Amino acid sequence: LGTEWVWQTLLRQGDWSAAARDLGDSATRFAAFVGFVVGLGRALLANHRTSWRLPPMSDAIASRLAPLPWVIAGISTLIWAVTQVNTVVEASLAAVVATHALTALALAALSAWMLLRLRSSSVVDAAGGTQAVAAATADASRRSGAPEAKPAARSDADAPPTEIEAVAAGRPLWVGIVTGVMTAVTIAICVLVALGFVSLASFVASQLTWTGIVAAAAYLLFKFADDLFMALLSSRGSTGQRLHRSFNIAPHTLDQAAVVLSAVSRVTLFFYLVIALLAPLGTTPDELFQRSGTLGASLKVGQFELVPGALLGAFAVLVGGFVAMRVAKRWLDDSYLPTTTLEPGMRSSLLTLLGYVGGAVVIGSALSALGLGIERIAWVASALSVGIGFGLQAIVQNFISGLILLAERPVKVGDWVVLGNAEGDVRRINVRATEIQLGDRSTLIVPNSEFITKTVRNMTLVNAEGRVLIRLPMPLTTDAHQAREVLLA
Repeated sequence: LGTEWVWQTLLRQGDWSAAARDLGDSATRFAAFVGFVVGLGRALLANHRTSWRLPPMSDAIASRLAPLPWVIAGISTLIWAVTQVNTVVEASLAAVVATHALTALALAALSAWMLLRLRSSSVVDAAGGTQAVAAATADASRRSGAPEAKPAARSDADAPPTEIEAVAAGRPLWVGIVTGVMTAVTIAICVLVALGFVSLASFVASQLTWTGIVAAAAYLLFKFADDLFMALLSSRGSTGQRLHRSFNIAPHTLDQAAVVLSAVSRVTLFFYLVIALLAPLGTTPDELFQRSGTLGASLKVGQFELVPGALLGAFAVLVGGFVAMRVAKRWLDDSYLPTTTLEPGMRSSLLTLLGYVGGAVVIGSALSALGLGIERIAWVASALSVGIGFGLQAIVQNFISGLILLAERPVKVGDWVVLGNAEGDVRRINVRATEIQLGDRSTLIVPNSEFITKTVRNMTLVNAEGRVLIRLPMPLTTDAHQAREVLLA
């Protein structure tokens, strides 16, 4: 805002040429971008207020990465300045290529510097943790008055961890993923520059930096959306308690509303994240999918036409659909269903049904994207029904029985059932079979059709309370009163 105010003031003071106006507008936008990057980095690292830090990182990693926002801002400023100079002086092609090479190498050096900082911070953190544990153990021994244990002869298995093992044990999983991706991309940038693909190397390096900035901003916005709705609507917050007292809204309803609104905001932010990631490509997701449909010529097999773009679209729908379904099931299991009054067995049944329905919808959508209409799918299904009727009859029977179990719920997860000579707790209802944990901790796999076609005794269908019969064989000469006193003692 300050930069924009200064620039607007300067514009009113004199007559500026079109080139100067364009340069000033570009400088104003770039200053806002640099300020955003620095503020975003400081908000995520939170070195001055470690309790405010949102990412799961240690103080050692955060302190090592403290200069990173300023380094990104400095390198971006240098690249922007060189690019603007080339534009103003109408530099030659060689100067433009040199600028692209400078951009690629500078961003690759930034990536390598960040990798080294992460590696050194992980080593320091792991070594510090080991030394802290050893010091705490020695201090506890001195306070208790016990003699300190003498170091015994150590074998290779007891040897101290190497540097690589210390790094692997001391860093979070996300650090390892980021490190691997950045290492591969950094090497690729250097190889592209060495082979002469300077423009491609510059684009990859810029895209790497842009992806990191967008991902960091999206992470911060995700956390903000969660905290915002939890603070406004959660039954544990002051606003939620006022809503409960004023409008007599049930606490679990407030919690459900907070979770649902948080999920909706996350989905909305995710779509904006995809649009922001595709912005450097100069296209929207719609245009990208439309362009992918023009890839190559089609291959016609009978009345069916295969298009490479359709194959890519079907594959994207299949992968994206199953990933979205998995995320939705995880969100329901971890966030939404715990706020409801449903029992654990009903939650498991709902998740299983969601998996069945979601899988069918995803497969149908993928086939539709491939060009297979409903009439063709019905024809294929009718052709396969003969084979299913003869060869897969038992599997289909168990599958339908599983759906009946989930719908009618004569047996739920956690129920104590007796089926023939087997007796135990239902642990899981799968697509084909149900898992029953017996008294000796073993697991019995029972086909779902057994619960439909045979007599099943459910000991806890209505009430978890019941009677257990324990048979104790004793000799006929045993004193019954004495045996009773021994059992009740």
